[in-house]
Amino acid sequence: MKICPRCGAVYDGHKWVPEPDDELVKQVKKKSAKSELCPGDLRLEKGQVEGVVTLKGSFMREHKDDILNLIGRVERNGRSRNVAARIYEMKEDDGEFSIETTDEHLAERIGKELEKAFKGDLEIKWQEKDRFVRVSWQRD
Repeated sequence: MKICPRCGAVYDGHKWVPEPDDELVKQVKKKSAKSELCPGDLRLEKGQVEGVVTLKGSFMREHKDDILNLIGRVERNGRSRNVAARIYEMKEDDGEFSIETTDEHLAERIGKELEKAFKGDLEIKWQEKDRFVRVSWQRD
């Protein structure tokens, strides 16, 4: 067994569990688990970005808090299924947001959930050979 020293995720011998239950935590303590970064924290440490989401438009600026709350919820839900799905960095430049993710599917999910909740124009571009996606969402 392994435990991530940063986020507390536990590797149970088969998969990383991002939010271990009390029973799994007891097992980890009994077996003196090895400390090791989980895939998500390892990607954050390496700066491994697999998706970029760009948000534009006057709607974005007017509903910034609602949009950021939705993005946070999408990240939490994604992480509960995949410990490697994290937001690496969020930047705002002149009313335009850029979100870098450590998992390409998280970037895609953010774009789809924004379109579902707020409509707008969504464009998803996958790179052919790499595991990388560029997502653009805009609503004026």
